[in-house]
Amino acid sequence: MRDDYRVGFSDKRLLIGVLILAATLRFVGANSEFWFDEIATVIGYVRLPASQIIRSYEAANNHVLNSLLAHAAASIWGEQPWAVRLPSILFGVAGVWAFHFLASQLWSGRVALPGTFMFAVSYHHIYYTQNARGYSGFLFFALLATGLLLRELRRSPSDVAGSRSAAARGFGAAYACSLGLGMYAMILMIFVIMGHGVVLLLSRRWRLLGWLLAGVAFALLLYLPMAEDVITYYSNQPTETGHSLLSAEFLQELKPAIPLLIAASIVAPLLLWRLARRHSVAAALIVLPLVFNIVVPALRGQGVHPRSLIYGLPVAYFFLMEAMEWASARRHLDHAAWIGVLAVTIVSIAMLSRYYPLPKQGFRQALQYVAARRAPMDEQMGLTLGGKAARFYDPSVILIETSHELQEWLKTADAQTWVIYSFPGEMRQSAPELYHWLATATASKASFRGVIGDGDVHVHLWQPQSSAKTSIGQ
Repeated sequence: MRDDYRVGFSDKRLLIGVLILAATLRFVGANSEFWFDEIATVIGYVRLPASQIIRSYEAANNHVLNSLLAHAAASIWGEQPWAVRLPSILFGVAGVWAFHFLASQLWSGRVALPGTFMFAVSYHHIYYTQNARGYSGFLFFALLATGLLLRELRRSPSDVAGSRSAAARGFGAAYACSLGLGMYAMILMIFVIMGHGVVLLLSRRWRLLGWLLAGVAFALLLYLPMAEDVITYYSNQPTETGHSLLSAEFLQELKPAIPLLIAASIVAPLLLWRLARRHSVAAALIVLPLVFNIVVPALRGQGVHPRSLIYGLPVAYFFLMEAMEWASARRHLDHAAWIGVLAVTIVSIAMLSRYYPLPKQGFRQALQYVAARRAPMDEQMGLTLGGKAARFYDPSVILIETSHELQEWLKTADAQTWVIYSFPGEMRQSAPELYHWLATATASKASFRGVIGDGDVHVHLWQPQSSAKTSIGQ
């Protein structure tokens, strides 16, 4: 393991270049229209007074630190997408630096810099960084806290004298703040804290365990104004936080990544074993949070989405770097490491080339399509989640969320109506009667692609003379 986080002049210039590239990739397209979750964040939190943001926790969508910072940014620059996303974008760029801070303690610059470059151009990290939520903030603090703890664990437990003691206190305070702010960014940080706690207990590093407890106390202090809401919400084990890990719905969301996960399940244990042989403590610090991230929700019967496992993203890149280390240590395979870097980069760029031209969800395009074709007496309707998002851009859209609301509307409906919806898979599960009516009583007119899975925005047309007026659920 490398003794200190020191970057040579040449490596420092390369790292600065990587960070500039990371910032550029994360600011490009940052003003594209909001998608549903971001709209929910804007309506439910960003528009609230700061005093109310810190006191209310009605849903896991409130990533409190991001809500506060996005509220501040929107107060200064207005409710523009780039402004609301600015805190997440800045945390995303800082997260690339934090990735290098941790990686450079485990691998030489020959591996750490290319690994950081791959992380900087990572499609998935850019995707989550350009999302006005707390994922990139959580990853930044998780990587920073782990890097700080790893650095402190290399010190002798009895080394508390003079300036090193002052430095240790400084690093300890920074570590505690990283844990507390990471929890305030996303409650997922609790799994990082659990992983760190296990390592510190087993290694009997009581001083550092004290700093971890200080970080926990800091997090509890931050959450104190909304403590009752948080306890109530999570004690109910809400299924609205996602699906069971083995459910068909979760596997469907995970479907695009299943081939990659199967390959990783074969290779990752070998790479973890190799890393553990070299740096057992570091391997535990990196992997245990992901283990808790999977096991704890499963034991609680709590629903998750694939994005709930976002901590696995940097872990995957650490495994790639361990593979690079293995290959570069063998002369006949040294070129394979660089081929791997090139391959990962090409895949990310290919995904980004499809990502940048598209909106996250095309609600504005759908509304513009309807506006260009509707007659003066035509109405606009939005169904369930897609309807809520459409109303964000056009409050005149009639929102229908239940079959009862649809039945009541049909009793008096006498005008041709344009129907806007999204997330058909979710609608089939939560509102099957609405989905049946949509499929049998309306005609498909247009669809607008987006980058969110199952998030294309669809436009249908309902005619008042339709005999299906009362066919809901049949």
